[in-house]
Amino acid sequence: MNWISTIEPAPWRIAGYDLGPLLFGHCTLFELFRDGDKITALDLWRYLNIASRSHKEAREWLTRDINATFSIRRWAFLKTVGQMPRFAEVLTAWNAYLEENTSTPEVLISVEGTETRGAPYLQTLFTIAATRLNYDPQTICDAQFGQLIWSVLAFNESQGGIRIIDDNLSQALENLKCRNSS
Repeated sequence: MNWISTIEPAPWRIAGYDLGPLLFGHCTLFELFRDGDKITALDLWRYLNIASRSHKEAREWLTRDINATFSIRRWAFLKTVGQMPRFAEVLTAWNAYLEENTSTPEVLISVEGTETRGAPYLQTLFTIAATRLNYDPQTICDAQFGQLIWSVLAFNESQGGIRIIDDNLSQALENLKCRNSS
């Protein structure tokens, strides 16, 4: 479990885009273009443009991008990155960036917490953060996503809903597994 790299991720540079920490607002904007699990070169170009801006700047950029024709920059990106192997290289870096910014530990869930919910994941995070953790609904889109996730997990653990499996508990569980298999 590497808590600190999630809440304070390193800066990333992917395909010429300087990415800061992933923001909650970035994730909501990504949802506008999510169509299953397959990411196209166009999706990747949008994601990099979103993650390289503040939430407000990304919303403004998307408003211009959606209403504008293809720009020279977009064509250049799609031409160079949309072809293998460059696309695979950029996608791999993008996935590593997401992993670092969204990594969470294993958790044990209480019996009461096992029922399924219908609300989307991001809405659930927003609701808990705004109603229980005093995140401001007007500025939550600027919150670092990794910190937000860990705040919700820590709160949930403090309320008895889950138990975060830290390194010590993980080792104890592994030792029990080894003893039971003998």
